[in-house]
Amino acid sequence: MLKTVRVPPELEPLFEQAQEDVGRFFAERRDVPDKATIEVFGQRYMLVRARAMSVEFFEMVQRLYRDKGQDEALGVARSLLFDIAHAMGLADANDLADRMQLQDPIARLSAGPIHFSHSGWAFVDISPESRPVPNESFYLIYDHPYSFESDSWIDAGKRTDFPVCVMNAGYSSGWCEASFGVPLVASEILCRAKGDEHCRFIMAHPSRIEGYIHDYLHGRPHLAGHVTRYEIPGFFSRKQQEDELRSREEQYRGIFEAGTNALLILDDHTGVVVEANPAASQLFRCSRADLGRCRFAELLEASGGADLFARMRAAVHELGYFLSEGIATARDGETFVVELRGARFRLQNRDHLLAVLTDITEQKRAQLALRKAHDELEQRVRERTAELERLNQQLHLLNGQLVSARDSAIDASKAKSAFLANMSHELRTPLNAIIGYSELLEDESVEDGRRLDLGDLGKIRGAARHLLDLINDILDVSKIEAGKMELFVEDFAVDELVQEVVATIEPLAHKNANRLDIVARPGLGLVSLDRTKVKQIAINLLSNACKFTHRGVVGLRVSRELGAHGEQLVIAVQDTGIGIDPARLEELFQPFRQADESTTRKYGGTGLGLSISRHYAEMMHGRIEARSSPGLGSTFTVTLPIALSRVEAAE
Repeated sequence: MLKTVRVPPELEPLFEQAQEDVGRFFAERRDVPDKATIEVFGQRYMLVRARAMSVEFFEMVQRLYRDKGQDEALGVARSLLFDIAHAMGLADANDLADRMQLQDPIARLSAGPIHFSHSGWAFVDISPESRPVPNESFYLIYDHPYSFESDSWIDAGKRTDFPVCVMNAGYSSGWCEASFGVPLVASEILCRAKGDEHCRFIMAHPSRIEGYIHDYLHGRPHLAGHVTRYEIPGFFSRKQQEDELRSREEQYRGIFEAGTNALLILDDHTGVVVEANPAASQLFRCSRADLGRCRFAELLEASGGADLFARMRAAVHELGYFLSEGIATARDGETFVVELRGARFRLQNRDHLLAVLTDITEQKRAQLALRKAHDELEQRVRERTAELERLNQQLHLLNGQLVSARDSAIDASKAKSAFLANMSHELRTPLNAIIGYSELLEDESVEDGRRLDLGDLGKIRGAARHLLDLINDILDVSKIEAGKMELFVEDFAVDELVQEVVATIEPLAHKNANRLDIVARPGLGLVSLDRTKVKQIAINLLSNACKFTHRGVVGLRVSRELGAHGEQLVIAVQDTGIGIDPARLEELFQPFRQADESTTRKYGGTGLGLSISRHYAEMMHGRIEARSSPGLGSTFTVTLPIALSRVEAAE
């Protein structure tokens, strides 16, 4: 038996079940004042004094908005209370439906009045005239015999000429909106706080509520005098609707007139053009008035006409949009391809179809030209692919020949290396003998007092040593080319190396009357490099400087500097000799090349020293740079890392 709500008989079973379920929820209530909590079925609730949310709230807002006038202050209070309560009703309805696992709209609705009663808002009496359906035809008429809002005004001894149960209206409409999935609003037309017998509400879709209220009062003329100053909350009043609709129509009209695409508004049933914009008049080459008497089939006759309209209408009603192409015919007989988009359009409270036409004739021509070009390109690609396949076969044959040639070159290189190794051994032996015997003859002539030509002996010894150096250089180049040159990394003192280099180069410097200028700070410390190769690089550079300088200055500067990758050893050799054209500096580092081949005849040498020095520097992850100008001398700078690990040396 229902105790917390009154409903039409056909709804009683559902509401009885809701009464049982919701009653069980509120039976599980726990008050814990020392923690300021009130829990109902595991959820926290709040107790709010009724008068604070009604009569006292209205009085407070009226004081705050005294300067705006009583009517505006009243409107602010009612709007605030309605919006808050509406949001609460939405939230509570969804929460309770989830906990009770309710899906049916009526079942979801049934929990609302029971919850309303248990939470102290009001008792709900739903009229049999109600029509709770999940669409815009929703209609609910109900009373709140024990509304907390009207009771608070009556208990306070206050009388009013306007309905005060705003939160009841907001909460109940929010609950029903969440239950039926339709925007709803409720308006109180009778209120006990202003002396009426009932607190009566009408709830409906915002667009229809005023009509329902009018029909209700029209059938009950005896109530017309009691229904005063009722209000439809928020923006749902007729005047606001009309103003908003008028504003939207003005916006749409401006967009419609200024549109660059052809726009046709069609009757939803007949397909007759109701309105056409200037762009449509230009597209079809006729006046807008003439277009207004045409059927859609006449304008797109070449594409099937009525069939196209029927397909557009069916798609718009089912999916909400339509997209296709057709052939349109202008009044002068010219045809053109158009893209057609269809959509629903509401004009003067009636549904219409909006057809948007875009001339895509040139686009189609471009697509055809592009397709033709694409086909031609595919044909050319096929031809080129066949040609590339033939070339690939030829390249395959050439690759085989190159592999064979490479193998032959490797064999030749190995043979050359073996030959050079053997020849260097065979040549070194007699050359060492010549050098030894020349030195022995020179020593014996001095001891025995013979008068041998010491100058000739010196020439023999010098020529033999020169030839031995040449053989050593050629053998080094051969090892470098064969990839057999290895590094032998060791720790050594830079100061000692500098002394050895200077001692070796001093005779050559004195021979050409050159002055040595040595700048090497003491305490350069130890480095971890290939000592022999560092020494040979320095001697090669100094030898060249002495050879191409006469009665000048040959400088050697050695330092430790911080580079981008850490500390490095820098060896700079500078001379005041003949200099070199900067454009030909790079040629100096090529084997058997000098910047001016005539220097070979004038100064001697093979052009191997700089090439070997560069290879040595690069093997130690360093570099050699050169600067020079004809007649102004040259500067060669070697930069090497301070420490070279054994692993790097092996690489």
